[in-house]
Amino acid sequence: MANRPTTEEHRPPSAAETPAGIPALLGVFPQAAFLPFPQKPEVWGRDVLAARGISDSKMSGEHARFWIERGKFYVQDLGSRNGTFIDGQKLQPNDKVELVDGHTVRLAVTIFVFRSAFSGSQTPQPPLGALVGPWGLSTLRTELNRLRPNPNPNILLHGPTGTGKELLAQEVVQRLGRDPQKCTRVNVTSVPEAMFDGQFFGWERGAFSGADKTNRGVFLEHDKGAVFLDEIGELPLQIQPKLLRLLENREVLAIGATRPKAVDLAIIGATNRPLNSTDQGGSLRTDILARFSVRYTLPALEDRPEDLFAILQEMWRRRYGALDLTRTRVDAEAVERLMLHDWPANVRDVDRLLSTVDPSHGLTLSAANKFVGGAAHNSTPILTKEAVLKALKDCGNNQSEAARALGIDRGKLLRYMQKHEIK
Repeated sequence: MANRPTTEEHRPPSAAETPAGIPALLGVFPQAAFLPFPQKPEVWGRDVLAARGISDSKMSGEHARFWIERGKFYVQDLGSRNGTFIDGQKLQPNDKVELVDGHTVRLAVTIFVFRSAFSGSQTPQPPLGALVGPWGLSTLRTELNRLRPNPNPNILLHGPTGTGKELLAQEVVQRLGRDPQKCTRVNVTSVPEAMFDGQFFGWERGAFSGADKTNRGVFLEHDKGAVFLDEIGELPLQIQPKLLRLLENREVLAIGATRPKAVDLAIIGATNRPLNSTDQGGSLRTDILARFSVRYTLPALEDRPEDLFAILQEMWRRRYGALDLTRTRVDAEAVERLMLHDWPANVRDVDRLLSTVDPSHGLTLSAANKFVGGAAHNSTPILTKEAVLKALKDCGNNQSEAARALGIDRGKLLRYMQKHEIK
């Protein structure tokens, strides 16, 4: 395995990576592409985008204008034939609309996500192991590139349910150089509390009634490998002191044993709870959390809509075969609608969506609307800071009412308020 810098070293950006903070439009559908936001006023249309590798016959010759004014980013439809849309809302000709980070931008049937400070690669990236993320996993990718084989690491993975923490654990194991045959996953919540000690740490013969032979336990059985403790935040308190010894000294004390045994083991924990120990609900001891010095976070799908179509393509391939856009119908409006969905179960929800689709019909807008629950809120304002502030003011600062007025759920409103520091 090639040498990599240690987790403590800083790896400068490669030539393929953009400097931090470049405003850009990330192409999502029908193809992935990187377009820097124009520093001077620029009109985009069919020929301009074709010169940049994006083909859209439904786009007008002079479709929309993009520009920066006093540090803010703007778009204006120029009376295009098939429209300019921001978060699913069609702009009226000559309307001047400010773009904010995360806006979905559709020109005819070409869809982008606007990022005000994109710091990843200017070319769409290949899967990270089994994790698909051409744009939205750039931070995680950079952090993982600093990881190299080292003795007995403690690594914590954090991310909402369904984001792919087990797939990330597999990639970590590979980069650590651990034997995949000596690696295992244990869902902490699936092990009965009374069996934790014995299952993980083992027991000596005769340690208790019925112990007619020695059991090495999960940790010793996977010596030289790795153990992935999924949902580690649910670990019972009484078992945590023994886990702490393992994390600190790589020692396993079996039930009935008088001396601990040394083990060479990578411990990978995963949780969907906040990493701040005060938010762990008191279930995971602070000293245990502190032993996980290397941590990686998988973002929610809602926070990386620029990856949605690539993920959908890959999951379609696994279920139905390659998604050939020249043969299979995929409505741009359907992709746009799905990009605006909040995906509470993340990638698992994408798989659930595909289970409802007839592959011979492709991905239609009606199928997307049926899955997410009705048609889009075409009369609601574009989600901007000004629109949110107005909705809150009109609703007497009642967040639930403001969310309904904006056509989003309260959770999405709260996340938007937190991101944009709205109190």
